[in-house]
Amino acid sequence: MIWFIFMFIIMLGGILTIMIRSRTAAREIVLVTSLLLLGFADWISIFMNHKFKSSKIIAILIDWVGL
Repeated sequence: MIWFIFMFIIMLGGILTIMIRSRTAAREIVLVTSLLLLGFADWISIFMNHKFKSSKIIAILIDWVGL
């Protein structure tokens, strides 16, 4: 589990660095970060044997951003 968290933090930092350097729109950065954090919460809930349903939150987020 420690390696999962460690790799997630490294990948999130790398993705954000690439997106900021390529001058990606702020809405897209917020969307990608939000989806990654929801996915992270979903994986942690699997490890902890606790149900977390993120599909409704993801649908609201995508509608809000306008994709």
